[in-house]
Amino acid sequence: MMKKKWIMLILPAIWLGSACETAKTSSFYVKARNPEELKVHAFERCGRKYKVLAYEDDTVRIECLGKKD
Repeated sequence: MMKKKWIMLILPAIWLGSACETAKTSSFYVKARNPEELKVHAFERCGRKYKVLAYEDDTVRIECLGKKD
């Protein structure tokens, strides 16, 4: 009887812990004065698969979309 109670308490905790896990995205900021610098920094860190999320004055936020080529 006691063993069933522990199982009934632990299983939902494990399920909630795995369900609430978020995917880690690799996003970072880069100082880039021109598009060529942006491409060089993004290619060095992400390979060919990257997405520009936001532009600011001289800073760009980039997200890697997959593993580095």
